[in-house]
Amino acid sequence: MDTAIPLVSIVTPSLNQGRYIGEAVESVLTQEHPRLELLVMDGGSTDETPAVLERYQDRLRWVREPDAGQAAAVNKGVRLSSGEILGWLNADDLYEAGAVSAAVAFLQAHPDVALVYGDAVFVDAAGRELGPCAQVRPFTYAELVHVGDFVAQPAAFFRRSVFEAVGGLDESLQWTMDYDLWLKLARRFPVAYLPRRLARYRWTGENKTARGGFARLAELEQVGRRHGAGGLPAVFRLEKFALSRRTAAAHWRARRVGAAATVLAGGAWAVLSSLRALSASLRPRRWPPRHRPA
Repeated sequence: MDTAIPLVSIVTPSLNQGRYIGEAVESVLTQEHPRLELLVMDGGSTDETPAVLERYQDRLRWVREPDAGQAAAVNKGVRLSSGEILGWLNADDLYEAGAVSAAVAFLQAHPDVALVYGDAVFVDAAGRELGPCAQVRPFTYAELVHVGDFVAQPAAFFRRSVFEAVGGLDESLQWTMDYDLWLKLARRFPVAYLPRRLARYRWTGENKTARGGFARLAELEQVGRRHGAGGLPAVFRLEKFALSRRTAAAHWRARRVGAAATVLAGGAWAVLSSLRALSASLRPRRWPPRHRPA
């Protein structure tokens, strides 16, 4: 094997995703890049995940033990891996054919770039396309900080050296560890956009992101303040307003008028207090997509 070809390590955190993990594994193992390793970090799944992974035990590395969450699982997988280029593919997402070789070729041609990301498409539980991840756009650091996360996580590849330089993923974060990682990397190293579809992001309405609610938005505000956004980035302020309207409607139906008014006022102020959010509200909605039942 030509060792001049970089080894790529893909880390897949997993917990009870047996319905999808076989497709995720296949999307990695069928990549054409000749030097590739896959590490599945399973947090102790009790569904069909172990049976599925056993079918691939000679073609991947599989660790099954309790962990401290998704970020901790990815960090552990990186420590156990050997590749100089890293990818992070959740157990319900998929790579497009040729994704790894395209990312590697870009990083080899641009040795100064620390992180490269491409386009992605949303798919439903059955794998049917819902539409493009329209939030993805060419890289601008100011927009990443102040407007919101436009890097589709499964379509991102980065160098081990820079991942380690910024301390990896923040294991205290439950929803926003990827956004925090992009911000940490982009503050110190060049980031680039590759206008090619690299991944399929599964959106079912049951994703952790979809179920995060106000707790996820509070964590996003924490990350925003950490990186100089002064609070929630603009597109997440729009999310807060939309969630506030839905929550207020539920309170109203339950005749909790005061609670409805309070939550709606908080959501409205999140938008009205930000010129960037007001500007973003005039553009077509980008994130998240509306869930279409299978």
